[in-house]
Amino acid sequence: MFGTTSCRFDAYPTLLAKDGILDARTANFSGETINLTGKWEFYWNEFLDPKQTSPERKSYLKVGVPWFSQENEDGEDYPSFGFATYRLTVLLPEVEDTSDKEPYALLVPVLHSAYKMYLNGELIAENGNLAKTAKDHIPSFQIKIVPLKGISKKLDLVVHVSNFSHKYAGIHGIIRFGKLQNIIRIWNVNYTVTWILMIFMALLAIYHALVYFINRSERNALRMAFVYLGILILASTLIETKILFNLFPDEYCVPLFRLSRLGIILIMYFGAYILLNLTQMRFFRRVISFLKLYALVFFGVAVLTPVSHLAEISFYFESASAVFVFLGLISVSVALYFQRKESRLYFFSLLLAIIGGLIDLFLITNPNFGYRPMGLVSLYLFIFPQTLGVTFGLVRVYKRSESLSKELYKRKEALEKKVKARTLELEKANRWKANFVSLISHDLRSPLNSVNQILDVIDFSFSESTEEEKKKFLEICKTGVTQSLRMLEQLLDVSRFDAIGTKLIQTRFCVNELLNEIIESVEPLATLKGIRIQKETPIQAEIIADRTLIGEVFKNILTNSIKYSYLNSEVWVGVSYKGKWLSVEIRDRGLGMSEEQIHKLTGEENIKSLPGTAGERGTGLGLQLCMNILEAHFGKLRIKSVLGVGSSFEISLSKSTKSVLLVDDSGNFRSDLAEVMRRNQWIVIEAGNGEEALSHLSRITPTLLITDLQMPGMTGISLIHEWEGRRHKDQKIPIILISSDAPLSGGDKFLEEEGLESIVSAYLSKMYKAEDLCQQIEFILP
Repeated sequence: MFGTTSCRFDAYPTLLAKDGILDARTANFSGETINLTGKWEFYWNEFLDPKQTSPERKSYLKVGVPWFSQENEDGEDYPSFGFATYRLTVLLPEVEDTSDKEPYALLVPVLHSAYKMYLNGELIAENGNLAKTAKDHIPSFQIKIVPLKGISKKLDLVVHVSNFSHKYAGIHGIIRFGKLQNIIRIWNVNYTVTWILMIFMALLAIYHALVYFINRSERNALRMAFVYLGILILASTLIETKILFNLFPDEYCVPLFRLSRLGIILIMYFGAYILLNLTQMRFFRRVISFLKLYALVFFGVAVLTPVSHLAEISFYFESASAVFVFLGLISVSVALYFQRKESRLYFFSLLLAIIGGLIDLFLITNPNFGYRPMGLVSLYLFIFPQTLGVTFGLVRVYKRSESLSKELYKRKEALEKKVKARTLELEKANRWKANFVSLISHDLRSPLNSVNQILDVIDFSFSESTEEEKKKFLEICKTGVTQSLRMLEQLLDVSRFDAIGTKLIQTRFCVNELLNEIIESVEPLATLKGIRIQKETPIQAEIIADRTLIGEVFKNILTNSIKYSYLNSEVWVGVSYKGKWLSVEIRDRGLGMSEEQIHKLTGEENIKSLPGTAGERGTGLGLQLCMNILEAHFGKLRIKSVLGVGSSFEISLSKSTKSVLLVDDSGNFRSDLAEVMRRNQWIVIEAGNGEEALSHLSRITPTLLITDLQMPGMTGISLIHEWEGRRHKDQKIPIILISSDAPLSGGDKFLEEEGLESIVSAYLSKMYKAEDLCQQIEFILP
């Protein structure tokens, strides 16, 4: 199927020569192209005088096949090497005088491997150096178009052929006869098609090489590149147009012939390697070792063997290649049985290639059908599906890489945002600590210094002081110590909140009850200034939050409202629902603030606390502390104020009671899922292990428990069993188990195996995106 084939079908009228005569009159020949096939007169080891009109006939041979495959009168095959004469008489219908009109022509293929051609006794074409000995013989594989002028009704065509360099000897191709314009058209079509195929093969070879360099795991792409390179060599040297042989002079004939063998080696080695390696079985890997040896020896033969024996020896190597093709078919069949990747594609494409090769062999041995073999078409049936497979694989890899790149980029952006946010938080915390220490040291020193000085005065003149003076001194000391204690309490609150961060001690509590407690604690301060505290709490609101810290927010703001309210005024406290938020509003009638003061209070500047309406002193940290606490609870603080009229502080907290205890030792996964669930109005309580989760469960019963399966120390299953043993009957909550090893679907089987089907609502995979996982969780819940 290699080296002897054309690249296309020929569908030109064919007239069979019988006994050396071809009668074109019966075909209504009018100048269109016909193929000169059939049996020609044949004279072995003799150059017949082309002007001899009645020679002694020796034998008749078919043209289109080499003479070595045909028998003489004694029943023996002719040898490949030797010389001979072909002769054919062509009878034409009535032909007009063509001296002033378009001439006729012959399209002469490669006649192996040197020839001289005569028409009616005149030399019309020659190729190579015709000789009777190997020493004088020079081969040539060039194609010729031979114009004919002044032809008559009878054409006596004589061809002398000598061959001492190729196994396939004689008129191996089909000679075409017709009008010159038709012959040129046929040649142009064949020539153009061949160049298109060569360019296409070159582009495919480059394409597959690039695929390999883009994705080094696609080694078959590189092997296919070499297969295409081999086909490119065959297309330029072996098919009918013989592109390279026509481009270069005859001195390059033998090197080009050796190059054609190299093309066969590339196709056989790399093509068979792909097929044999498909099953990944030991037997076929051993066959690959023999394949390497075969290719290496064949290469040595192609380079070193004398040209007189090269074609014959190459023929045996080409025949041996059928063994590897057969083993390749078996390998692909086994791979198809075991359902290896792309085995179906390789199996059917190889099967089509084998069928195409068999058809080629049939057409080669039966040229009288008038069709040239499909040639490389049989190879195209094999390689094109592989190209599609490689391309689809590259597209899949590209899409997968693109998806991973996008995901990686998103994760990188998210990580950068988190790092940036965390950096800002740390910088803010550091500034907060520095400011706090600075302010506390200043404000603590002042009252304590006053107390110390008063005590010095008392110690120095205690006996001389009146009772009223002593009482006044004690009152001043008491005030200073009380103020210092209050500052220390704030310090403890801030340090606890800053150390714990977002790990709040969350419980479910009634906001109205907490407000009543705070109002009761500050009532003495309001009474001293004659301030009335009015409550408007028509609803009983429950939230999930850190009760102590939220109480600190209420206390700070309420204390500040009393501090900056006018004497004998009032402070109003109201509770209401506003959409998804619970609003707690505190209004006073006092000094008020400008927009600039509000901006400074809510910013990060170091500010000094202004004295109250009764000269009260403060730390200046209360409002910033409140804002940090609310931020940790995803709450808001809105301030409205008018100078000289008063201020309004609105505290907004989520009224959602959907709470989830999220237990996972992976901080990144936990924070990602928590962030998504918070956006979906969930109160998320995070725990890094089972022990921490049980601590949370002792204080609050969440709406949902989500726990990781694999955790250091107490696993998710141990946590579930521990909670089931501790909880009260009325504390039954849905539980969802998550794991990286969980299947994307069908987790019920695992729950049945662990005996958790009645306890755990679902077993979900952590491989989902946080948004998709949250959606599944909410879908599972009733």
